[in-house]
Amino acid sequence: MSLETAMVKANAQDVHYQAFMSELLALAEFEAETLPQPAGEAAVARLHRLGWQYLNLNPYYVLLLEPGCSADEARTAYRRMSLQVHPDKHGGDPRAGAAFEMVKKAYDKMDSEDKLDLCNRICQGARKRVDEQIKAAKKALRKDGKDEVVPEDEPRVYRRTVRQFVCKMFVEFEQRRAQLEARDANERKRKTEEAALEAEESKLASKEAAAWEKSRQKRVAGWRAWTSGSGRGLKRPPAVKAEGTAERDKEFEARGVEWRRDWR
Repeated sequence: MSLETAMVKANAQDVHYQAFMSELLALAEFEAETLPQPAGEAAVARLHRLGWQYLNLNPYYVLLLEPGCSADEARTAYRRMSLQVHPDKHGGDPRAGAAFEMVKKAYDKMDSEDKLDLCNRICQGARKRVDEQIKAAKKALRKDGKDEVVPEDEPRVYRRTVRQFVCKMFVEFEQRRAQLEARDANERKRKTEEAALEAEESKLASKEAAAWEKSRQKRVAGWRAWTSGSGRGLKRPPAVKAEGTAERDKEFEARGVEWRRDWR
């Protein structure tokens, strides 16, 4: 997806992202072979451009570094930019203070070999995406019988496009990281709530078991009293005597004779 297409599909509710895409497409210095090194007020203003909330997520842009830079180059760029935007050099300007924090935050992303390697791999991914788009564009031209010529064939346009996509890739990386952190936070919250619920259920079960055990002796004594008939107001019902079968049959027969006599 080209940057122009991304601009069209930008979230209408996120004005910062829209401003970032607009500013990104207008960065003329991205065409230069070597990025210009502003000083004074320009060094501070550069970090407060439209869409800076997204634009400054790219540490290469903030520190004016090229992809593939070494750890020493990153350290040198950090020291240089820190001095240029330090609030003491700008009369305590709050924008300079914010810019100083942005520079520090950018260097925090590449202040170790592992972090720097990750940043360089993000840049490689951006270059790969640009190359794939160029290849697809030339394939479409070839299919239509046209010359396979695209604007990115010019070195300055290619440099600008790669740098633009590096910025966009850092935004996508940060968005994905934030999503994963939010998901992990929700998962931790869910597990904490489940653990608390299980602990409460276990506590309640323990109380019920303790109460049941505590009343066991009383229940056993009551049962024994009832079975022996010595309990207060607890009388066993009298045993039912089973009548003999022969006597019962004689009684029924006699009564049957009387009933038949009465029916007449």
